[in-house]
Amino acid sequence: MEDLREEIINMCKVSVVIPTYSRNSTLDRAIKSVLDQTFKDFEIIVIDDNPVDSKWRKSTELLMQKYIDNEKIRYIKNEKNMGGSGARNVGIKASKGEYIAFLDDDDEYLPQKVEKQLEVFERQENKKLALVYSFCEYMYNGKVVYNDCKAYRGQCLYELMTENCIAATSQWMVRKASVLNAGMFPIVPSKQDSQMMLRLLTKGYEIDYVPEILSRYYLDDDFVHISTRGMSGVNGERLYREECRKYYYLLKNIQILEVEYSFAKNLYEKYDYKKMRDEATEELRFMLDVRFFVTVIYLTKYKLKKMKRIIRKHYKVRNK
Repeated sequence: MEDLREEIINMCKVSVVIPTYSRNSTLDRAIKSVLDQTFKDFEIIVIDDNPVDSKWRKSTELLMQKYIDNEKIRYIKNEKNMGGSGARNVGIKASKGEYIAFLDDDDEYLPQKVEKQLEVFERQENKKLALVYSFCEYMYNGKVVYNDCKAYRGQCLYELMTENCIAATSQWMVRKASVLNAGMFPIVPSKQDSQMMLRLLTKGYEIDYVPEILSRYYLDDDFVHISTRGMSGVNGERLYREECRKYYYLLKNIQILEVEYSFAKNLYEKYDYKKMRDEATEELRFMLDVRFFVTVIYLTKYKLKKMKRIIRKHYKVRNK
């Protein structure tokens, strides 16, 4: 009885899970953005996914010392590197909140994010509502370069597949019970956000959104996320396509074709980036067979964009 009473006292409305790996320079900013929220009934769970004997583990431990007396913050150190999905799942299991929000260690919340997402959950008597996301602004060199304002709600399985990603995890708030029922995050090399949303939607849950920019996503010099550079990006995309194909029976034939074209385009770009010529050619052939003129226009724009990126990088190196 004593333990149950203590557990009830320690419960909070929202748990914010922040996995961190080799990014001490931005982790502090992420934590502060949660502490500055207008809604205050929350806990922060920092999951240290750095290898135990690494310099990053030591420096993260040092950084977290400044928060040692803050009762809102819990610091969990993984015994081994578990990756983004595994680290988030550790946070989900440890969470005490009815709702869970996620924040990558290099992203940032705007002050009303938690409050406004919680309002959407609580003004609806919809037990199927599992996830509420908000819009996001992409930052580069201190400037906004892109606003991610996709607007989908309800049972939008087809839209999730064609968009490839409706919203990244830093834009989310989820109902804990729904995520546990869906099996939490699958252990995949990338596309964890899309795979988790796919799990929720195919379980019959729904999503909604706040039509406001409530988070910031910081881009690197190449405007390419680190997970897309290596084979993890390629393998993650392949696995996501395989998982989506299991649910094509829920789509119309024309929708399946649209989804397959979208995956072919995404994989073509990843194969091209990794200089996997045979694989890129195979995807491109499919695209040309399905939509010849649309693909020719796309390919022209893609090559121009690629050339601009090369020129920009060349002049950046020369001017150093």
